[in-house]
Amino acid sequence: MRGHACALLLIAGLACHIPVATAQSAYKVETASRGCPSGMGPAHAPAGSLDHHIQDAIRRAGPGGMVRLSGEYTIWQTLELLDGSVLCSDAGATLSWADRSRPGLMISATRANATRILSLVLDGRGIAIKGGGHAIEGNLIRNIQANGGAAQRWGERHGVFIVDRGDRLIIRNNVFTQIVDTGVMGYNINRSLIAANSFQDLHEGIHLFSVSQTQIRQNTGSRLRAMGIEIQGDNLPGLVIENNRFKDWHPQHVSKAYVMSVVSGLGAVFKGNVIEGHPEMSAGLEIGGEGAQVTDNTLMDASLVIATAPDAVIRNNRIVRASIHKDVNRVPSGRLLIEGNTIEDAPRVGIFADEWGGYDQVTIKGNRISKRLTEGTVDFVGIVASPFRKQPLLILDNVIRFEVAGRNRPVRAVCIANGGYQGNLRGMQVSGNTCLGAGVGLFSDSNSLGGHVGVQYRRNKLVRLQNTITGDTEGLQATDNELTDVAADNARLRTP
Repeated sequence: MRGHACALLLIAGLACHIPVATAQSAYKVETASRGCPSGMGPAHAPAGSLDHHIQDAIRRAGPGGMVRLSGEYTIWQTLELLDGSVLCSDAGATLSWADRSRPGLMISATRANATRILSLVLDGRGIAIKGGGHAIEGNLIRNIQANGGAAQRWGERHGVFIVDRGDRLIIRNNVFTQIVDTGVMGYNINRSLIAANSFQDLHEGIHLFSVSQTQIRQNTGSRLRAMGIEIQGDNLPGLVIENNRFKDWHPQHVSKAYVMSVVSGLGAVFKGNVIEGHPEMSAGLEIGGEGAQVTDNTLMDASLVIATAPDAVIRNNRIVRASIHKDVNRVPSGRLLIEGNTIEDAPRVGIFADEWGGYDQVTIKGNRISKRLTEGTVDFVGIVASPFRKQPLLILDNVIRFEVAGRNRPVRAVCIANGGYQGNLRGMQVSGNTCLGAGVGLFSDSNSLGGHVGVQYRRNKLVRLQNTITGDTEGLQATDNELTDVAADNARLRTP
């Protein structure tokens, strides 16, 4: 509600302040500005309402000077800031791009450092920055459409365009709306903060290349036509993506798109994000890079997809009507831990991969998977035991629960399905898991010969099942499993 109220204030031309948690990075985050800052000495004001009046005021103020705007201005060509320039308004001054076919951006700080752009309404074009120390706060950037020059000139299609080498940037408390391309687009970003921005009715929210020591926090997005956040480029350390929320997609949303795709970042942290997706999306969150830490996120109607991601940890996330799965990208080494996640009513499978590829070790541990079997339910599997190439797969201490709700036909509901063949799952441990089958489920199933050869089933708890394991069960090893109200034990898991 606070973010929505701020959006309305900004659209009305008023300043708005949203508190932002202190970023855990190499610089101190300042309090977000409301209007023009105090304590800078006298502010210069333009003599008229055209761009050359504003540019003249910037020159008169000089490096480090402040220009205070009020009312409405017509901009024919790009305003160029000086080192330390402050361009601001106390009451939401509006700058409108005069000719949509004319090249240029509204404001450029590509030949200056440490500029500040505060509490303005920019209509028709955005901002270009380069270098260090820039702050863009409390602005409304809107109406950059494809019916003018921005359709042909890619750099003019964005709200904020970080041309190259953005260091110690603050982009905070802005509203980006009705933009043909991206709210914040940039390259080589370091030690920066992008926080508490609202992205409404545009193509993408944030798209960055080669990011290090940067916080992306508390941003929101709605009516997007593609992704909320996309990070590509070099695998650099210090990226944190935390407490962002994306929902309510544009009717023309790109089919099979991802909500968040972050395929670079050394030890990137994803925490507390809320993604309300759509069943037609390929993913709610795609992760790559080395050592990703994905914790305490909520994804609804869009899956968590693991791309390369060696040494990733996927822990304590809530996945609703979607799954966790590994895509076709290979990894050369590293470990993968999928632990403590809650998966509710995934369409077909809770956790799966066609193959775990080059991971040294994959552990699926302590997850809670539940599935309500209704009239429209198709066959369902909680976890697929997929082939591996190095250390055996570990499936430990998971709880998989089925609930029957109005079923009138048979359904194949399997807690842990066996995807192996001819002994290629040898050494896999399936231990300490609980399978609550509601009288219709199976503990495991196999469609190929030799899938259970050398597989160890230990200390599993099986309750109200039609059968323990169906299909070929030759060569499995069973120890200390507990069976309660299990109609058949084809695999002979019940041991003394």
